[in-house]
Amino acid sequence: MCQGVSSMKRQPNHALGALLAETTWSNAGLAKRVNARCAALGIPRSYTATSVANWLSGMMPTEPVPRILAELFTDGLHRRIGLRELGLPEDVAVDLGLAWGSTARATVDTVATLWRADMERRSLLLGSAWTASAFATPTREWLLDWLDEDTSHAGGRRVGQAEVEVIWSMSQTFADTDHRLGGGYARSTLVHYVNEIVLPLLDGTYPDRIGRLLMAAVARLCDLGGFMAFDSGGGQQGFAQRYYIQALRLAQAAGDHALGAHILSDMAMQAHYLRIGREACSLARAGQRSARASGSYSTLARCCALEARAHALAGDGRRCGDAMTRAEQALAKVRPEDEPFWIGFFTLEQLHAEFAYAAADLRRAADVQRFAPTVLATSEGMERRQVLVSAALASSYLPPGDQEKHDGSKVDVEEACAVLEKTVPLVRVLTTRRGVEAINGARRRLKPNAVKLWADRCGQEVDGDGCLVGASVDAQAFVGVSGQRSFDGSGFDAEPA
Repeated sequence: MCQGVSSMKRQPNHALGALLAETTWSNAGLAKRVNARCAALGIPRSYTATSVANWLSGMMPTEPVPRILAELFTDGLHRRIGLRELGLPEDVAVDLGLAWGSTARATVDTVATLWRADMERRSLLLGSAWTASAFATPTREWLLDWLDEDTSHAGGRRVGQAEVEVIWSMSQTFADTDHRLGGGYARSTLVHYVNEIVLPLLDGTYPDRIGRLLMAAVARLCDLGGFMAFDSGGGQQGFAQRYYIQALRLAQAAGDHALGAHILSDMAMQAHYLRIGREACSLARAGQRSARASGSYSTLARCCALEARAHALAGDGRRCGDAMTRAEQALAKVRPEDEPFWIGFFTLEQLHAEFAYAAADLRRAADVQRFAPTVLATSEGMERRQVLVSAALASSYLPPGDQEKHDGSKVDVEEACAVLEKTVPLVRVLTTRRGVEAINGARRRLKPNAVKLWADRCGQEVDGDGCLVGASVDAQAFVGVSGQRSFDGSGFDAEPA
């Protein structure tokens, strides 16, 4: 064998051949269509029937032909055809999902690629970093409030309002599961549902009216996808950010100001979690503008509450109090029958939980102790909320640090231990990294104050990835300062991936 010549034979592209046969196009016909599309892009080509024969034999077409083939077969067969279905390698751009689509259709294409990359667990995106600057353009474009001229589409099966209503029903099921068990519990199921059921609907046939309703429903799913990725952690913050950007773009195509405001508040929550307070404040304020335009007072209240938490993170108690007052005022104006059903979770109890979180950031233990017990007593079915509020409450009972002033709040390490004790069965079933980190933070503060350390008795603190572990650690007893308290139970399990 001569040097420099591969002994590997080129494998025929049977997938491309099958699709070509399905369209009934000839080799020459496909070449003509590719040439026309290239010319429209300003990059004239002169492919022939021989060129197509080479592709069928396994030769890789050069850019932009693979993407053009995907578009041509999608149009010709009235269903989405990706590079994988064409038997071609599918490279995912590193900036996928970060750009604001110029049209509704371009956004649909981006969304489809993003969900597909998620299902295939593309490491390039799953490990991508979150950047504050990535939210700047989407927020500006959203506030400009341009409405897409037309969202209709002629493709596969006819899509009507019934299909859209099913999507909304499913989205509420996913949201309820997220509230109870955390973002990681049903995330893979959501990804599968969107890829198998929802994306084909986006490629269907529908008029502009249905198109806008469909865009809103899919925007909510993208928002949930972002929130679940953000909440479950594991290096998915950059992926979550991409979902949020595309969710906001779809909400714009739908003309849904309330949903857009809600998405902006979710973006603000992520920025707060990452301790980028200034960005969190800007996003929350942008959400307030849209919420006012929509007339959704529940959404407005949530946006104001997120602004308050951003100020608390910065240690600005005055601005925090002002924003919380506005949140209370907005919530007092809520008429449930006028609100979107998906914001129903934001009740007075949830607002009081936000008060407790903000008070914890401001190191106002007395305020945490004032709000948290009521929240915990009224949070049945909201296990993640119970864990997050419990962590704040337990920390409030511990002595202030060396650099902190005591605000006259109750200091009771035994009570802190009792609060944390109740979280053990909850944390074992939750898949929320935020909750895990909050409980671990309280445990770290407890360690210098307890005679028998919580971490020593209830399991290791965290592993290398920040997950709770304890399968091999016995936690049969928990002893507080007095040495009297004990409980039965097992330790913290590893957080599910």
